[in-house]
Amino acid sequence: MILITTALMIEANPIRNALGLRAVANQPVPVFQSETFLLVVTGTGAQKAAALTGWALGRFPAIQAAINIGFAGAPEAVSGLHQWHRVNAVRDASTGRLHIPDILDKHPFAEAALLTVGQPVSEDTGMDGLVDMEGSGFFEAARSCLSPDRILLLKWVSDHLDPEVDRQSTMEAFTKAIEEILPFLKEQAIGTRQLVKDRPELLDIVLQRLRLTQTQTQFMEKWICGYLARKGDPERILSVLPDQAPARKLDNTRLYEVLKDVLKG
Repeated sequence: MILITTALMIEANPIRNALGLRAVANQPVPVFQSETFLLVVTGTGAQKAAALTGWALGRFPAIQAAINIGFAGAPEAVSGLHQWHRVNAVRDASTGRLHIPDILDKHPFAEAALLTVGQPVSEDTGMDGLVDMEGSGFFEAARSCLSPDRILLLKWVSDHLDPEVDRQSTMEAFTKAIEEILPFLKEQAIGTRQLVKDRPELLDIVLQRLRLTQTQTQFMEKWICGYLARKGDPERILSVLPDQAPARKLDNTRLYEVLKDVLKG
């Protein structure tokens, strides 16, 4: 499953309609779902984006990738209006932290850096990139569960840092623009399903006998795939595993480190 987050319903509705998502009842925020996609409307601001992204990752453990989609402002010199950009770097204006998504796949979008601010801005920030209010919060929360190559940000330039934007015309333009990214979203879904399909049987056995976080699971999958590609003997791994997952966290952590040494060695 792929998590998609937006800040606003004006962003979420066209995505919901284009992907045929249905509303999920009794959730703390608007949530829409299909077999492949989960759409969560977080509200405005990095803190809300972080909180609701983290909530979704904890509430729906089948999530394999996360995509933040939504509006961004940009100076005229950086981008024309109503253009899509894939974010290759996210800086938080309040903390100065820089986050780098790993872009390992081919895609049809121009790339741009993103500055996440705490308040709307109506003047040039001095940064050669886009401006939003959610990206850094989304990335930090997603990074706690997903590897950077499975965290994506797609931003659509809604304005040139204008103090006011016409809501109706922007909504109409964004609705049309969603059609431009549908092939990419469907490619991501196919890739995610293939990841699950190709998952080694050895990983499933490890997950039955060891308690792992989502992040640890992703690392374990990479180590096991590399180990098997190098013709490593699965029996060596099975001999280390107990019949049941350790009851104590300390024992679980120790066993995780032992397996890591064997798989990477």
